[in-house]
This record gives sequence, C-alpha cells and structure tokens, in this order.
Amino acid sequence: MRSNKKQYDDDDGRIIADMSALSPGGGRKRFASPEKEQEESGREERPWEDTFTKEERRMYTLGALKAALLIAMVFIIGLGLVTAFLLFLWS
Repeated sequence: MRSNKKQYDDDDGRIIADMSALSPGGGRKRFASPEKEQEESGREERPWEDTFTKEERRMYTLGALKAALLIAMVFIIGLGLVTAFLLFLWS
C-alpha cells in the first residue's frame, strides 16, 4: 500500500525542528481563559515594570519615537523631491 506522504530522494528522515507541540491558533490554547493561562504560567502580568526605572522607560520611548520620526521624515523629503523633479520636468 502506498503512503500519501511525498518521498524525496534527499530526505534522510531526520527531524530538524519538532513542530508537534504548536497549536493551530498561533501557539495559544483555543478555549483557555486568560486567568487560567496566567496561573499556569506563573509569570507576572507586567514583568518589565520592575526592570526599568521611570527615566529609563521614558528614554527608550523617546528614542523609539525619534527613530520613527526620522524614518518618516526621510520618506516625506523623498516624496517632496520626486514631486519637485516631476513638476520641473512637466513645466
């Protein structure tokens, strides 16, 4: 009797990454309540609050905001230059 699985010539049957423990819902149990998950995991709800001071959190937030604004500014300037170049060509 023939199996429905494809057989490849170069397949030696070794398992590279075992994916059998993953559930189809992105790794979360489908009908588990959040309270039960928190009890099972034994972790705090916000573990990062103890690791950073208020000043450090503010500095990380401002750094991320500056990086995002810098990237947005590059796109806006590039769009403005393309628009100016096209207006120069068509005028």
